[in-house]
Amino acid sequence: MKLIAILFMSVVLSLSAIASTGEVKNITGAFIQLDGQLSQFGEEQWHDELTLMKEIGMDTVIIQYSAYGERFYYPSRYMKTDEISPDESIAELVWSGSSRTRYVRIVIEPSSAEWTMIPEITVKKGAEVMSLGKPYSVDPQASPNYPSDGKLTDGVADYAWGAMVGWQYPKKPIEIVIDLGEILPIDSVAVKFMRSEISGVQIPEKGFEVAISNDGKGFMAAGKVTWEENKQATVSDTLGELLKAADALDMKVFLGLSLNPSYWSGVFDPKEQANNNQRILTELFGLYGSHKSLAGWYLPEEIDDRNFLTQSRKDGIRTYLKSMATYAKFLTRKPVMISPYFGINPNGEAYAEWWDYVLSEAKVDIIAMQDGVGTRRTTVAESAGVIEALKPVMDKHGVEFWVNVEVFNQIHGWPVDAGSWQAVPADIDRVIDQLKMQSPFTEKVIIFDFPHYMTPRLGGKAEELYEAYKEYIGLGD
Repeated sequence: MKLIAILFMSVVLSLSAIASTGEVKNITGAFIQLDGQLSQFGEEQWHDELTLMKEIGMDTVIIQYSAYGERFYYPSRYMKTDEISPDESIAELVWSGSSRTRYVRIVIEPSSAEWTMIPEITVKKGAEVMSLGKPYSVDPQASPNYPSDGKLTDGVADYAWGAMVGWQYPKKPIEIVIDLGEILPIDSVAVKFMRSEISGVQIPEKGFEVAISNDGKGFMAAGKVTWEENKQATVSDTLGELLKAADALDMKVFLGLSLNPSYWSGVFDPKEQANNNQRILTELFGLYGSHKSLAGWYLPEEIDDRNFLTQSRKDGIRTYLKSMATYAKFLTRKPVMISPYFGINPNGEAYAEWWDYVLSEAKVDIIAMQDGVGTRRTTVAESAGVIEALKPVMDKHGVEFWVNVEVFNQIHGWPVDAGSWQAVPADIDRVIDQLKMQSPFTEKVIIFDFPHYMTPRLGGKAEELYEAYKEYIGLGD
């Protein structure tokens, strides 16, 4: 038993030695998962965000997807223009009228599969916000995870779970009463709602009702507003604005193509998805091919070690990757990148064998392997073992091997619990462990993702992580 213990310690010490040989790499790139808030960023805002990235050594941006289902982040000929509210966004519904009142009551009848999430309510007279910082009451009480602690009138409407008030499976209509402090003239009431289909968050189909009162006891109906006139007619050119900022900062951008949300349910037709993404790639290259920052393409299908084991599934994903890589290089002469992952209790040798088979025909250029640490699928040590096992296969096939470090900590959703997927920024100590154990086996370190888990723009734990990492790389104050 003593001999076994000595051998075990020897292995651990060997791994520690690898991580301390000077091969440990810093973070030099990051994913950006676009959403409703980020889709409204202009060139100046993207310049600010990318500058924050560049200040800590990042030179590469990977856009997770340019289109997600029916949600497009650029003006595409394939988008629908009659959608009430795009997925992964914040939708605003506005009641307009003219009144004088002290109390404003908003009544919302939820129709969501699980969550009703509201980041902000604004009562205005013209351009003046009458409700900013005003107290309010809610009934029923919000979820303890997303409490009503002043967030509805704080003037902030970030697309971030922590910035919202949330109700899970409410049994009755939600009533929110805002006290303006005195009788004031008003002409609009705006409520912002989150929509995220993958997280079980939908906007209320029937809109909301408004009532007013001078004493907070007897309320008079002021009207109802629905979504009928809130349909999406145009889409912001988010990609174009981001690429212009990246051009100015001399950064590289990999544009993600489109992803069908049904992929997460196991639905994947290689031929159909290749046809669709070749159309999207052609369109994107026509629109943005002249940008010097456009470095390549990212295929957003996150391939794993559990759902492509049968021969037909394995051949299907190999055919898809081969088709996309061939088409992209023929049309654009730019590299193709993917970011697969592995599950609980991973078998590095088996996964390496699987990739050896796939890469024998699918000549992708870059594989940024997700480490699975943030999603609680693996430990840092388990992940490092798999990455080490994969490296010889990547070298054999001439693939540039990166690691995609998860800088978040999942708090809800499988495998943590049965709730909807949610996460918060990780602690710096764990991120440093990830870098030390995983990066020696790879050529580059990127993270998922910067705008939601590491940007100081959000404040809180994201800013703490940014500043702590800055200190780690020797750039602290």
